[in-house]
Amino acid sequence: MGQNGKMITVDEIADAVHKLAWEKGWHSETITEDAFIESACNNLHNEVSELHEAWRNNQLHEPCDKTYKMAVAGIRSLTCFEEELADIVIRAFDTARKFNVDIRSAIELKHMFNATRPHRHGGKRS
Repeated sequence: MGQNGKMITVDEIADAVHKLAWEKGWHSETITEDAFIESACNNLHNEVSELHEAWRNNQLHEPCDKTYKMAVAGIRSLTCFEEELADIVIRAFDTARKFNVDIRSAIELKHMFNATRPHRHGGKRS
């Protein structure tokens, strides 16, 4: 929920994430599509790797490394698990908005398709 008690939509979150990424200097008018996609993929991969490392080090449910800074800012701290999952989603939403992907619709359609797939997608191990 937003600060006014109203439910925030996926589109509103994606818009806010993308706007903040521009404001914080993560975008440039001169970067090529190829360069942006390469960077976005690398950043997503890094966030997934950080989640894996937190799991590997038995730190998923420990406070994240930004706990102190979040407290100073008056923001509830996150666990490593929460922080890394949020970072993955934030990077994905920003990339979607950069390329005008209707991420809400894409998620909904992909979820609908996944519902038609067999158990474990036909026996895949992972």
